[in-house]
Amino acid sequence: AQMLRTLFGARSGISLGCRFLSAAAAPAAKPKVDKEALKELRQRTGYSFVNCKKALEQYDRTQLDEAVKWLHELAKKEGWKKAEKLSTRQTSQGLVGVKIDGDVGAVVELSCETDFVARGEPFQQLLVSLANSVAASAKKQQWPVSQRMETKTLVFDELADENGKSLREVLTDSVGRIGENLTVKSIRIYKAPEGVQFFGASHPKHTVSDVSMGRFVSVLAMKRLAPEGTVFPSVRLADQICQHVIGMRSEGLGEPPLPRLAKKEEVKEESKSEEDELNDFFAGQTTTIDDSETTLLRQAFMLNPSQTVHDYLLGHKAEVIDFARIELSA
Repeated sequence: AQMLRTLFGARSGISLGCRFLSAAAAPAAKPKVDKEALKELRQRTGYSFVNCKKALEQYDRTQLDEAVKWLHELAKKEGWKKAEKLSTRQTSQGLVGVKIDGDVGAVVELSCETDFVARGEPFQQLLVSLANSVAASAKKQQWPVSQRMETKTLVFDELADENGKSLREVLTDSVGRIGENLTVKSIRIYKAPEGVQFFGASHPKHTVSDVSMGRFVSVLAMKRLAPEGTVFPSVRLADQICQHVIGMRSEGLGEPPLPRLAKKEEVKEESKSEEDELNDFFAGQTTTIDDSETTLLRQAFMLNPSQTVHDYLLGHKAEVIDFARIELSA
């Protein structure tokens, strides 16, 4: 009996000890996350709820600035890792964005893996940020004095945003946030001659924060030959020409078409009837239009194929100095 009591007591002690050790080893419960703080952090950073929750498990509502810094560091670490992992994936989708800022223009071609991402707000906001930074860089460039539109191609890795952060780092952070391979395939900047207006447009038409973006964009340097306000609005006219350039694949400005004189049919006076007079050819000036033409000024205007672009511009007292057409690379 004594042996049984001893053995039972020993087992009870072991059982109690195990329960004590188990309770001591159990991890502490995670602190409850303030839902309002989670919502605010999400709005401030744009990061996922999962990552924002992780930040608030370390920093409470009174330390949101620290939580934001922590999230940026996390995005940077995960971004570099994801960027390296996803770098071999093909980026055949995306958008081209054009930003016009006074006499300079910036065009950024940003690619991703899927059309779903290209249509999303994070991707488009990234394109806005990049286009604004490139336009700011275009303002700082040394440009030659010219009567034509000047253009330069910039190196992406040499550019930074307004806070001094490299655009490469900005892109990498977005890779970590969006979760797809992202590439900037080209960056172009443009400078209009003095006294010439600059315009930009995209197709399909879509604008986010003054950046037009689509699979195609065009940049137009146009001059009005009459005071603004007394003629067709420049913005509307420029948009029509920009859409023509995109749709008709204009390749160069070209020379204005030469008018030709249509020959009048030679009909004997005595044989002319009233019907002949009505059907007689007009002996005025007309313009020859070639459907295969690729230069802008000689092309049939998209909205009125019976006249050339040159004639349409002339009718609105406008002159195109130069233009550019850019489409998303495959």
